[in-house]
Amino acid sequence: MKAVVVVTMVTVFLGSVFCEEANFLCSEEVCKELIEQEPCEKLPKNCNISSPTFNGIMMLDPSVCNCCDFCLEYLNEGDDCVLDGTGQPLFKSVCGPGLWCKKEGNEEFPTCGRIDSECTKKQDEYDQKYEDGNLGFTQLRPQCDAKGEFKPAHCIAGSICYCINPDGERIFGEKVFSASSIQDQMTCECSLAAWKAEQLAKEMGVYSQSVHCLDDGRYDPLQCSDDMCRCLKTETNELDMSEDGILEINLMEGSPSCFDSKIHEKGRYKQKCEEKALKMMQEAQNLLDEGIIPIGFRLPDCQYDGRYSRVMVMDTEKICVDPDGNSLGYKILRNDSLSDIMDCNCARTRWLLEREEVEELPNCCSNGNFNRIQCRRGYCFCVDYNGNQEGLEVPEEDRDKVECGDGCASCASCNEKQGKASQGFLFPRNRLQWSEQDSPDYYY
Repeated sequence: MKAVVVVTMVTVFLGSVFCEEANFLCSEEVCKELIEQEPCEKLPKNCNISSPTFNGIMMLDPSVCNCCDFCLEYLNEGDDCVLDGTGQPLFKSVCGPGLWCKKEGNEEFPTCGRIDSECTKKQDEYDQKYEDGNLGFTQLRPQCDAKGEFKPAHCIAGSICYCINPDGERIFGEKVFSASSIQDQMTCECSLAAWKAEQLAKEMGVYSQSVHCLDDGRYDPLQCSDDMCRCLKTETNELDMSEDGILEINLMEGSPSCFDSKIHEKGRYKQKCEEKALKMMQEAQNLLDEGIIPIGFRLPDCQYDGRYSRVMVMDTEKICVDPDGNSLGYKILRNDSLSDIMDCNCARTRWLLEREEVEELPNCCSNGNFNRIQCRRGYCFCVDYNGNQEGLEVPEEDRDKVECGDGCASCASCNEKQGKASQGFLFPRNRLQWSEQDSPDYYY
């Protein structure tokens, strides 16, 4: 025991010595001396971080102790750039956000050009429609990030905004559209993190329990495990220590500073859907451990907030439900062909809009999907399975000229593009080790 203590003390002692040596080598005094010997280079004009026209990226100075400020100035589209350059001299600039260095055709030198991605292609399509006068009145321009990927929120004017992954596919998280600024402000940080974790869990064949998200894709500020809770900042997964400084608190004994009675229930963290799913998973696993194949188990689909997903599967029918599992009035028999393409996106959108007292509501099919033909303010147009307008609108009296096919039966192809897992589920579908052939009608 003493030997362990001695080793520990030596380790701590050596660590402190090394830290002191490191501090000595690159102290403020040392930096002052180095700067006196060789003054720092003046930053490029666009890298003046105190200016609202800041146009560069601050980095560590590539010199001893990193004493000076260093900035790579952003180049504009069409500016000459260095392609795959290495070594000396050091770069002084780099292509700005949304641009990459490339050499095309007979160009003698590479230049900064716009990133070619699915998102930028969608932007070009939008711009062309706008120029040609073929833009629908509910369509908004896609937003791309600095890497050319889709920004995390997509909005439909007059309807809702929903979270999307970098490829533009819909994932968990939505809110009512109230202003175009939502498309820039809606971060979907939690939803994106949970979606990435779900994809990784599927690849590895494991179960990974997600953190709780809010219904708009942000982090739930209250995160608990085994009744011990922590407070997070809603935009990130960082601990919020701004108020009481408590790292962990028992939810049964007190209320953390981030407890919100509008979101949380005192003394209870898990939502009804995940409680039911976890209980059934444990019961099924107990049977498997005894060598018994579970029959009659149908786990509920739970969203990243722990509440019910929009489609609830019953013995003979499927129904559209709100997050608390209450019926929204749309149901279909499971042997009906419309059951196979049922997503309840329209039913949930109507529920969200009605909750915010919005009067203009979408027209849904009997299975809760969007009717491909929608009419608003005297005009009719086609929509996809998420309610996005496709093509120009026409006056309502010319509704017969809108070529959307059969409004409710023609959505099979568009739903195939969606993929059921894209909405995001708290529990992966391969969470227990048996195949669909073992229990095809009860577990999927």
